[in-house]
Amino acid sequence: MNKRNFALRALSLTWIVIGFVVFVASLSAYVLYTYHQTRTTIVQGIDQKLLMAARSTQLILGEGYHDRLNEISSDEYRHKSMLLSQLAQHLGVEYVYAMVYDAPYVRFSASSYTQTDVLQDKVTRMLDLYSEATSVNKSAFRSTQPLYEVSEDKWGHFKTIFIPHVTRDGKVFLTGADIKTSHIQTELAKSVKEALFTACFFFAIALLVAGMYLLILRKTLTTDPRTGFPNRLALEQDLAKNPTQHLSLAIIAINELEEIVSFYGTDVGDEIIRRVMSHFGEFTAPFKVYRLATAKLVLLSDANKGEHYLSSLINEFPATTPILQDPHLYIQVTAGIASGNKRLLLENAFIACRQAQQKQQRVCIYGQDPTQIKTIQESHIAIAKTVQSAFEQHRILPYFTPRMGTESKAVEQYHCTPRVLTEQGLILRPESFSEVIRHSRLSSQLTKVMLELCTAHFRKSHHAWSMQLSWQDLADPQIMEFIFAQIRRYPQPAKITFELEEQEVIEHFADMRVYINVLKSKGVNIMVASSNSGLLTISRVLKLTIDSVKLTSSVIEQLSEETELHEYIEHIARLCHERQITLLVDGVQSKYQLDQLLSCNVKLVEGSLIGAPGPHINVSQSNMGKDFQASA
Repeated sequence: MNKRNFALRALSLTWIVIGFVVFVASLSAYVLYTYHQTRTTIVQGIDQKLLMAARSTQLILGEGYHDRLNEISSDEYRHKSMLLSQLAQHLGVEYVYAMVYDAPYVRFSASSYTQTDVLQDKVTRMLDLYSEATSVNKSAFRSTQPLYEVSEDKWGHFKTIFIPHVTRDGKVFLTGADIKTSHIQTELAKSVKEALFTACFFFAIALLVAGMYLLILRKTLTTDPRTGFPNRLALEQDLAKNPTQHLSLAIIAINELEEIVSFYGTDVGDEIIRRVMSHFGEFTAPFKVYRLATAKLVLLSDANKGEHYLSSLINEFPATTPILQDPHLYIQVTAGIASGNKRLLLENAFIACRQAQQKQQRVCIYGQDPTQIKTIQESHIAIAKTVQSAFEQHRILPYFTPRMGTESKAVEQYHCTPRVLTEQGLILRPESFSEVIRHSRLSSQLTKVMLELCTAHFRKSHHAWSMQLSWQDLADPQIMEFIFAQIRRYPQPAKITFELEEQEVIEHFADMRVYINVLKSKGVNIMVASSNSGLLTISRVLKLTIDSVKLTSSVIEQLSEETELHEYIEHIARLCHERQITLLVDGVQSKYQLDQLLSCNVKLVEGSLIGAPGPHINVSQSNMGKDFQASA
């Protein structure tokens, strides 16, 4: 549990770090993009302004101005300077001017001025020398395109444009304009600040939305949607946060709830567990009641009350009072209780709950027989290793149990079941490893191995045979495709019967109907094994397109002089006959049982009287033949 919480916290921290990195990267990219776009816009605006100023200078001076430089009077020059000064002020540039090249010098042929220039008597005069002329400035006289120059002097940073022109007599002169660029950095800094503010604003909005989403998500993840009570994740989080290291915990299983859900629907099942949780919730405050699984819930208690308080609380559950009135239902509960270190509570309570169910006790407290529990767990581990080794080393064997027809008095079918051959040469029966197969998720692998072995064994014979399939097999597309492939390659698919458990058929009735029809379309037969569940369930099963029904040994064991069970079997046999379904009864051990079944019109029988399972087919079943002749 702590490892899971640690993993969840590590995952949350990882996502927080990733989110922060993504935010910083996005913010940096946004700021850089904004900086670049703003700078580009400002520079383009400056270039456009300079270009307009330089071209306007030529318009103000006129086309013949530089053709008659020696004829320009002082009054005309002052007038042009005044116009250029107004142009510069209007366009927002520092200076506009015209220049001629008097090698190796550059001289002003016209220039604007500022108020400061007038006050300091620094107004440019006709053909004044431009001592700060740069190489770009001089090269502009040889250019055919406008040239831009960025420069710096004691008055600041400037950007300049030079546009070359040619007089009528072929002389080159320039019109130009200067503009200060120190404001660019100010505007860029302002733009960056605005971008940062905008990004932070949206990040704050994103954080708010993410926070609300996480709160809703956490509420959703830690709440059972069917009942509204906290779920297992909430339990693990609360255990981890609880400052008390030692607590008591009870896992309560509602008996037969899954059967009730299968019969009445999930809404009835949810209402039952909701009422049970509400009942216990009145006595466990301030601790919550948690829904652990479909039919399981969890109670917590502190060390002061402990396991004895939880035990008495569960024992006093009102099992004789109907939990629901419509439909009228009573329920029983079974519980396992564990106390001690909170990191081990769930695991220990699960073990105690399984013990209570196996021993059919109301409450079982963990730790009362730790040696036995440890021995059972070690046995399960050893069997799991043996089974896995058997798969790897091809030590899975098929055993064949004969089934006799009551009319033909001959073996009509063989039922195939798996055995595990250990490295020591021992044969393990299915009941010793079936739970390990189920918990190890090896049932599909076992189905594939058994199907391959059986089809190979019976391929060249005319014997009919059967083997069991589980709900997990039918619900697995890969296993179904494997089954279809084996059927396609088998010469007589009508000799194959697949057996299904009645409980799985009822629990997944709609899907099972589809799977049965699909298998039937491949030419095989379907049998459903019933465990004395009653006429209601049998009648529902008989509505399916199946070929046979098997009553398991739990039915035949109760067959005696009592007429009720005899009539029950006889009624089922009659229903099967009306629907052309074969009725098989398993577990026939005596001649008396056989006679009773013959009188009920049972068509197929199986059991130790008929023949024991074996690794080889033995058609001559002498004892069986004599019993049948005597019965006849």
